[in-house]
Amino acid sequence: MKNNKNMANEEIDPVRMHLALTDDYLSDFEKRMLKRYGESLDGKSISRDILIPSDMPLHNLHYAIQKLFGWQNSHLRKFQLPESVYQKLTGNTVKGWSDLVGDLFQPPSEAEHDIFWDEDYRSGSINTWLKKKYTGPYVYGGNLEHPEAAKQDIQQMLDHFSMIEVQESVRDYLDRMKEDPDAERKILRKAPLIDLTLDEMNATLTMEGGTDSLLERLEADKLLAAQNEPMNDETLFPVTRELFYEYDFGDSWTVTITKHEDCADLLQQNLISEEELAIAEAEVLDKHKPVCIHKQGINVCDDVGGLSGFAEFLGTIYEGEDKSEASEARAWAKSLGWNVQKISNKKML
Repeated sequence: MKNNKNMANEEIDPVRMHLALTDDYLSDFEKRMLKRYGESLDGKSISRDILIPSDMPLHNLHYAIQKLFGWQNSHLRKFQLPESVYQKLTGNTVKGWSDLVGDLFQPPSEAEHDIFWDEDYRSGSINTWLKKKYTGPYVYGGNLEHPEAAKQDIQQMLDHFSMIEVQESVRDYLDRMKEDPDAERKILRKAPLIDLTLDEMNATLTMEGGTDSLLERLEADKLLAAQNEPMNDETLFPVTRELFYEYDFGDSWTVTITKHEDCADLLQQNLISEEELAIAEAEVLDKHKPVCIHKQGINVCDDVGGLSGFAEFLGTIYEGEDKSEASEARAWAKSLGWNVQKISNKKML
């Protein structure tokens, strides 16, 4: 895709991202409901193909994802790497992880007030508010994701735990309790935190935010490599061929994000025309905002129990024998912004 310049006179490109909302544990009934009423082709996923400005950070991509799938930005979220990539980068060691804090991973003290530094929605249209968040120019307004602040934060943690009692894992402890209900948790050894494995640290300390949350100030285009794009082990970026976006840790909605070099497959399948693509690319550059170019599957809604719960919800409102229950379910979903009205691609964002 051709280089262009936005209104701020900074060079940006339109970059294609594929977002797939999936669940590996759907029942046959749930898959059938998603196919029959959720407009899912395979019964296992709902997807969106979008073009984003190449300078779009994960933080702002989050708001676009909310709009694309019909959520109301009412729960926690995080971006993370595939487990295999995470393990390779960190070596499953505290040192390997801490070396990447501030460059790739969020610092241990990053609290909600800092992660959600611009959560200023009070009233009015949530969709209008979301649009402002995913439209550029993009500026990071928090504190702890700045490299200097993040590295100072992790160093303070390492200094504080210059020596720590390493506890056995919760799993090992629970296994021992089956034989001895009065068993106490074992202290395995004493060592500096920096010398532990991540498993040992996680067994010993409570890390509310975990260690795998990515910095949201990072640009999605730089983090992700397209399928055929070469990756160099000598450089940190691009770091992976796919990212995971998890929303609502109770319902655990999971969106897999991948990057494509172009839109040739969509054009070949006649899912989008050359003219539509050209218009979408121009809008990304002229308005400094993402554009949806293809969607497969209807919008979901919050608090329904993930993709599995949403499929059950569709079964209730369309095939449930209790008319009153179906009516109440519809009204409840409508109160969360859900509706069955078809939305054109260009109006998705």
